[in-house]
Amino acid sequence: MADDNKNKIEDIKMNLYDPNDKSMTHQREGLLHQINHKVDIDWKPEDIPKQESNMKNKFKKPPMSGFKKFFIVSIVFFIVALGFAYYKFTQNDVSVSSDKININVIGNAFTKGGEKLPLQIEVTNSNNANLELANLIVEYPKGADDNATDVVRLPRDTIGKIKPGETIIRNIEVKLFGEENSIRNIKASLEYHPAGSNAIFAKDKIYPVTISLAPLSLIMEAPANTSSDQPISLKVTATLNTVLPSENTMLQVTYPNNFIFESATIPPALGNSTWDLSSLTTETPITIEIKGRLSGQDGDEQVFHAYAGTTNQTDRLTINVIYSSVLQKVTISKPFLEAKILVNGQDQTGYSVSGGSTVNAGVAWANNLSTRITDAQIIVSLSGNAYDKTTVDAGNGFFDSANNQIIWDRNSISNLSEINPGENGSVSFSFKPVSLIGLTNMIKSPEVSIKVSIKGREPQLGSTYTDVNNFSEKIVKLLSDFQIASSVSYLSGSLPPKAETTTNYTVTWTLSNSANSISGGQAHALIPIYVNWVGVSTGENENVTYNEVTREVTWNTGSVSPNTGIDSNREASFIISIKPSLSQFGSIPQLMKEIYLSGTDSFTNTVIKSTRGSVTTGSAGGDGRVIQ
Repeated sequence: MADDNKNKIEDIKMNLYDPNDKSMTHQREGLLHQINHKVDIDWKPEDIPKQESNMKNKFKKPPMSGFKKFFIVSIVFFIVALGFAYYKFTQNDVSVSSDKININVIGNAFTKGGEKLPLQIEVTNSNNANLELANLIVEYPKGADDNATDVVRLPRDTIGKIKPGETIIRNIEVKLFGEENSIRNIKASLEYHPAGSNAIFAKDKIYPVTISLAPLSLIMEAPANTSSDQPISLKVTATLNTVLPSENTMLQVTYPNNFIFESATIPPALGNSTWDLSSLTTETPITIEIKGRLSGQDGDEQVFHAYAGTTNQTDRLTINVIYSSVLQKVTISKPFLEAKILVNGQDQTGYSVSGGSTVNAGVAWANNLSTRITDAQIIVSLSGNAYDKTTVDAGNGFFDSANNQIIWDRNSISNLSEINPGENGSVSFSFKPVSLIGLTNMIKSPEVSIKVSIKGREPQLGSTYTDVNNFSEKIVKLLSDFQIASSVSYLSGSLPPKAETTTNYTVTWTLSNSANSISGGQAHALIPIYVNWVGVSTGENENVTYNEVTREVTWNTGSVSPNTGIDSNREASFIISIKPSLSQFGSIPQLMKEIYLSGTDSFTNTVIKSTRGSVTTGSAGGDGRVIQ
């Protein structure tokens, strides 16, 4: 039954939506009866049922809390304040911004070095507030170099207050230095306080100026390559282009550490590297030729640097303001035909020997070319105020005493007739410098010069030859003869010394020095345990001290002049005593042990040391043996 009802319902659904269905019939089922309602024409108060009134109260919103009211009022106030602030800032801004401060530098962007350059500086305040306590500061490079700390600062310009929209104008003059086409930066700074603030702010302006012409120019000429220990010449030319910036203009040349200055065509004003340029004019350049020697290893690059400028008032050897500078690089290279001088088996820049001692010297030669050299010749020239030609031993060379030369060629050494690439050899000779002991006419700065030249011929294509040569020199300096002598004289007590009896002696030390000044001289000696120190002699002015712990007597001689012991005397005297023991009966006791002397030779820069033997009771005269 249920299935039949379900099928009917499905059929009805299908027919219901079928627009062509005509089988559906409408059947009135039941009757609706009309009901009349009485409706009033006008509105009247309506009594709400109690139940409806309760429902209305149930959904009614609770009253707003005081916190919510305060929060809403705060938000409204904040929005209004923001709007007001925006209005004030856009319509009447009283803040200070550095972007609204304009600094303009008006003037020539090109100038000649050393000449006055007039400039105008304009400062404009585009803020709506005052700039308080404003100061204008101008600085620019002092010299021609780019040292950021070496600047000229013009006196601080105190402007004071700069009103809104006001423009301050200042006129200044500067002097700039530098190489041609170099750029020097002028810095203008405005320091200020915003109105109502204690903070300090600054606005900077950089104005570049190009040097169109340097006040003076320097040119340095030197060989690009040289051999070690060879003579080298460099020329420095100073040319004035505009006006001399200062009467105190100087030229200074800095040398490599291993450059030995020998001479200059114009004598230096200070030392061996500073010249006065006050006489320089635009019509008369100054050229200085400097000669010397440069040593180093193969491939070393040495730099010469020349500066022109003013010197420091307290240190005239230092260029304070540089107007111009130039440098020259020189590379050390092996000579084509090498000749190296050896003194006592050593290859050094300088040598120090004692007067009268034998100096064994030699020349080591080598062919550094890639081709052979023929007909080589080696010549050694000897000279100097300590040279003694009578002591020369030329070995297998020929000594020409008239010209003070030793010569080796193919006749004395067959290998010199042809030297193949890379081939080497050596020759030797010896001599004795003069002895400085006993000379009545002392030699100042005694030395012997050894100059060596080696030359040969390099065959070229065909039958032509190119001469190749090399030259080197070494200086042998003589050490000063720095000596000390000791003497003892009887003063008081038993003589000869008696056992268990005191005898006093005066000891005198005497210095002698020959040719060179001595610095830092000192003599010291120990006294035995049975000898007592009494003190320095009356009237003694020398610095003599005694150490009771070490029992050492010391004489600090300090500087000792040349010819001491000949032209002048240096002595120190002190008193010692001896109280011999019975165990020393019949002996000659020591009063003082060996004396050690030392000092630095100022000419050779060498420490000299010597020793003098001990002194005994017998040194005071007589037998000196202890008696009972």
